[in-house]
Amino acid sequence: MLLPWMKRRWMFWLLVTTVGALAWDASAAPAGSTSRRTPLVEAIERSLPAVVNITSEKRAASNSRWPFSPEENRRPLVSGMGTGVILDERGFILTNQHVVDKVQDIRVYLSDGSSYPARVLQEDRSMDLALLKVDAGRSLPAITIGTSADLMIGETVITIGNAFGYENTTSTGIISALGRNVTLADDQIYRNLIQTDAGINPGNSGGPLINIDGELIGINVATRAGAQGIGFALPIDDVKPVAAEMLSTRRIAGSWHGLVTAERIVDGVRRVVVSTIEGGSPAEEAGLKPGDRLVQVNKLAVTNPIDLERALLDAGQNAPTALVVERGGNRQELAMKLRPLAQASREPAAAPSAEDQLWRLLGLKTQHVSEEYVAIASTKLRGGLYVREILPGGLADRAAIRPGDILVGMHVGDRHLETIRPDNILYILRQAESSGSQAVPYYIVRQSILHQGTLSLSEVYQAQAEGSTLR
Repeated sequence: MLLPWMKRRWMFWLLVTTVGALAWDASAAPAGSTSRRTPLVEAIERSLPAVVNITSEKRAASNSRWPFSPEENRRPLVSGMGTGVILDERGFILTNQHVVDKVQDIRVYLSDGSSYPARVLQEDRSMDLALLKVDAGRSLPAITIGTSADLMIGETVITIGNAFGYENTTSTGIISALGRNVTLADDQIYRNLIQTDAGINPGNSGGPLINIDGELIGINVATRAGAQGIGFALPIDDVKPVAAEMLSTRRIAGSWHGLVTAERIVDGVRRVVVSTIEGGSPAEEAGLKPGDRLVQVNKLAVTNPIDLERALLDAGQNAPTALVVERGGNRQELAMKLRPLAQASREPAAAPSAEDQLWRLLGLKTQHVSEEYVAIASTKLRGGLYVREILPGGLADRAAIRPGDILVGMHVGDRHLETIRPDNILYILRQAESSGSQAVPYYIVRQSILHQGTLSLSEVYQAQAEGSTLR
């Protein structure tokens, strides 16, 4: 029989022992217990490694009246920031075009703390998208791409980004509305946007809008100034065809396949289906037909149009690439040989436009831009020609002209002539040819800075001899 004082001491030690055991069990329990490891946590964990934070610098606006003054490159640098998503393990990154517009010294930071310099490969101003490339020397985690076709008002969404410079900031919210049209400026109109109350702040631009399954459903693009909980994202189904074109083997590797694809609902599932085959193309020679569903290309499963171009980037020209297609309910294995873009069959136009002549002579596609696009380089410039596309290996490519550059002028003799329309370039080339010049200096605005280069006319003359003429 325990005496009262012994009973109290025994109960005290029982209490201490029990509490200690509970504390030990709590410390031994995994941090991500079942009740805490929600679908939201898992979605963020899956997506975060494929999100990059972007920093950059650009030159401050210039007050110089003379665009070629040495003082132009002495303007102070202004820092910028944004976000991007990794589309492919080889370091191809998607972001907003306005994040990298007229900037230099771009650097991306991964969630593991590593960082790499990046360069702009392609830009699409109309969709406000840009493709970057980093050379990491290792495989990088790519984002899982979903669809925006079945989004629901009120469903949970996640944003991850470089909000106000706070890297990898994660926020959750819901889809507030669909199909929003937003005008930020006279020349910047966004259509069919996703509206969300998830946090989208300066620095989030170009980052992902993710669903609860961890799939990319949008690219964050804008906020409403002065408002709270009103942000906008580009729907991923609108982004896919543009991103696929920017990542295409035609643009990146100068290869031609002749496949035109589209996403379709087949048996309740979104599939990549061949919609058109270009005549005389490698795809036609391989036996592909409209209506074929692409299952696998070069051992990569094709779930969206971007996958097709990713799969073909490492495919060699004139070497067979394995494809698996589904036709009539049956799977077939085919082999397609990519060919150089120069071998793409084109019917010559009876009277080629100035733009067509530039493409044939220089491998250059341009678009007119007004003075505000080049004012940061010089207020004296009246505009220029934005370089939309460069033919890999073409004359413009060999002259170090790149997509995203703005061609603002060329020299003939002692005259500086502006380039605002494609026929300005053709006129300059004719003048140079008649004067016997072998090279033409050119001026471009790249990342807010004026650069000078030289275009070899001997190569232009050779292109003319092979069938192209200056009209």
